Amino acid sequence: MKQTKNLLMLVTIVFSTSMALSQTPGQDYKAMNRYYDQGDYVNATLKAIDFLRTKETNKNAQKVLSISYNMALENIKRDIVELKEKSKMFSGDNTVVDRKLIISKYELLKELDRKGREILIIIPKQKVPLNFDEINVSSDLETAQKSLAESIDLAAEMHYKRGVDLMNKSDRESQKSAAKEFKVAEYYIPNFKDSRNLYGEARKKGTTRVAILPFDNVSGVTRFGGVGEMISDKLRATILNNREANEFIEIYTRDQLNVVLQEHNLNSNSGMIDQGSIAKVGKALGIHLIITGKVMQLTSELRQTIDDGARITAANVIVGQERYIDSNGKQQTRNVWGNVSASNFYHHKSAIASISGSYEMIDIELGRVLSSSQFSEQKEWENNWATFTGDRRAAVVPSGYDNGELPAPGQTELANVVIDILGDKIAGNVVNFIK
Repeated sequence: MKQTKNLLMLVTIVFSTSMALSQTPGQDYKAMNRYYDQGDYVNATLKAIDFLRTKETNKNAQKVLSISYNMALENIKRDIVELKEKSKMFSGDNTVVDRKLIISKYELLKELDRKGREILIIIPKQKVPLNFDEINVSSDLETAQKSLAESIDLAAEMHYKRGVDLMNKSDRESQKSAAKEFKVAEYYIPNFKDSRNLYGEARKKGTTRVAILPFDNVSGVTRFGGVGEMISDKLRATILNNREANEFIEIYTRDQLNVVLQEHNLNSNSGMIDQGSIAKVGKALGIHLIITGKVMQLTSELRQTIDDGARITAANVIVGQERYIDSNGKQQTRNVWGNVSASNFYHHKSAIASISGSYEMIDIELGRVLSSSQFSEQKEWENNWATFTGDRRAAVVPSGYDNGELPAPGQTELANVVIDILGDKIAGNVVNFIK
């Protein structure tokens, strides 16, 4: 499936050289020389042409163009030959990519031909001989486009057949892979055969149905509310908001889960379920995976404010003005400088919340734990500010300090933040595990 994954990341191939933003003549000139020195003759040619549109008599730019233009043509033609040989026989998605590149190379040749002929008209006097043969790639481009269309048909058919073969297998992973193959066939050719309908069927069969039980809070801390349900709700919401994950993951709501748990006389307020109960829940809802966990420790506290002792700083500043008689006998005014000082006091306030525990992913069909992990997260809040006595002009506030004392978050607020962080992290692990 590596080729399929790579293909889904493809975007329309464009060559940046012909799409570069316009620059000033000076910038074009510098870019021209830089590209030329680097051996990038295509961009050197384009920048030389851009520069010569406004500075048509510049000898150096004409010289660069006379060399880089033909070198660019040779390099592009060589690339086309190599790509044609490489993509002569259809071998999969890479053939489509290579044939798209061939078309982009022909388009670039057309662009160079057009701009080359235009600049010959613009330049009134050539200080360096500029001889550009006309380039006609219309026939070659048409052939390349037909080859690309052919490869797209073959690629769509290839992925469609792979999907059909995978659908004949009964396991969920094969169905998921089949859905991905039909999706790629649709990417190449919309409404290709019945690939859209088959994608829907395979996706449904390849979807992992997940139930997230409230985590069991064995920390002994209850003042922050239903921590176990908060974690499971956050985990559930994060996965539901992940568009990529939702393609092959179906999350049961708390209400759906509670109904079944109550029907089987199971404790819906605890993440602890024995193996027999897991089988009952799984059979009742068609669940593939159950996520359950424990919160072993949960703390949230505001730490004591620390006040540093006074740090005295001094500054030489204007403290007043005085009158004086200058050398011409005229009265003038001048500043009087003097030393001032301030006593600086630095204050530090912080709060921290932390949570630790473990969670498990239990396979219903196998009736065993597929993955078990420990977790430990914390969130710190800091407030550093300064006060002073004395002259403000001598006061020093360290970089990064707040403008003043800030209200500390409540313990429950900070606990909720660390619970959200934990939920996001576990959700990421679950999604990566399933996909």
